[in-house]
Amino acid sequence: MGGNLSSITHMVGAGLPALDGTILLLEDKRDMGLGRIDRQITQLKRAGALDNLAGVALGLFSGFDDYEDRDWTLVDVLKDHLEPLGIPVLGGLKIGHNGIGADGRPDQTCVKLGAPATIDTAAGKLTSG
Repeated sequence: MGGNLSSITHMVGAGLPALDGTILLLEDKRDMGLGRIDRQITQLKRAGALDNLAGVALGLFSGFDDYEDRDWTLVDVLKDHLEPLGIPVLGGLKIGHNGIGADGRPDQTCVKLGAPATIDTAAGKLTSG
């Protein structure tokens, strides 16, 4: 389950389904700084939406490459929130806004939400089925 972090956060209190036992896919694009990402994940945590997840799969967070704010990077913010959950977290997936393929052309990989999936952090793979 999952998708765009901003959209998911807006669903808290307005129809966000229970995420218990799911692999939560998150991606987003930078339209503001790291503080927004921090606040959105904090909101999901405080709402209990991150309780009992099976794992987290991180897609593209376009615009945050080489972005730093007060010595923090996107990886620092995500690690600060997700590591304490004690679940598998897989990053670097080419899923989300502004994906670019090896040929330099736009490439936005699609995933089927709600399908059975397996997360393998050792192999760096998220597989469906």
